[in-house]
Amino acid sequence: MKNLYKAMALLIAPFLVFVMLTGCAGKAGADIMGATVDSSGHLIMSLSSGASTDAGYVVGPAGATGATGAAGAAGPTGPTGPTGPAGPGTSIGAQGISASSIIASITPSLVYVDVIRTSGETIGSGVIIGKQGYILTCYHTVTGATSINVTLNNGTIAVATYITGEQGRDYAVLKLNNIPSGLQIATLGSSSAASPGDHVVLGGFALGYTPNPSFTYGIISAFRKLSDGYNYIQTDAAMNISDGGGPMINMAGQVIGINDQADVFDNSNDPVQNMAYCLPMDEIITAIQTYVG
Repeated sequence: MKNLYKAMALLIAPFLVFVMLTGCAGKAGADIMGATVDSSGHLIMSLSSGASTDAGYVVGPAGATGATGAAGAAGPTGPTGPTGPAGPGTSIGAQGISASSIIASITPSLVYVDVIRTSGETIGSGVIIGKQGYILTCYHTVTGATSINVTLNNGTIAVATYITGEQGRDYAVLKLNNIPSGLQIATLGSSSAASPGDHVVLGGFALGYTPNPSFTYGIISAFRKLSDGYNYIQTDAAMNISDGGGPMINMAGQVIGINDQADVFDNSNDPVQNMAYCLPMDEIITAIQTYVG
């Protein structure tokens, strides 16, 4: 509006000058004393007599477009979006059993095997497979034994006797001479149902550490026949001295193999990592079935 008034003032200025120079007046005996433009755009002239006269509507040129105003303040934060889908759980395996649950379940079934030979002492691990005191372990752990003592999970030390086994396949079955109450037997599963990439847990008394067993976790790397002509389950889970005879457990909590051996060096004496081997349960289940359950 201010620009409009300025434009109208420019238009009427020559007119006022002309009137003043020529002596024209609105009424006789009255001089034009001034002029203004009212809010409706009319030119109102003030006369010396004190009266005023409307000189009509004055239209000035359109003013220039004003500058764009500053951007307004940011609006309020919008509502929180819907919650996304739940992420993957911490449980593993088709049945959703966690490794910690498997360890808690199998621990009461693990035993520490202490073997006395004429040449010295050997220690290893084993797993209870029968309520009549039957224990599955490795043949190389108990071969040549003059006495076998087994330490149960509750700390009880019991004498055991060798029942059967096979040197080539490297399994052995022991039996406790006195059967304590409350023996917890392990659940056996099928190694044939497993596949490379399946998660597994290995349990045993690594390096002879007692009273509690230790556990390692990994995957099945392959099913492999070694130079001895036998089939094995290869895993990247760590296996150490005295773990032999302990169980390989799948993520359903079933024993599908028995810890047997691990590569430390290759044929060139270069170190090897994460290559351990377990006896497949399906290859010994027929021989031990009598003692299971």
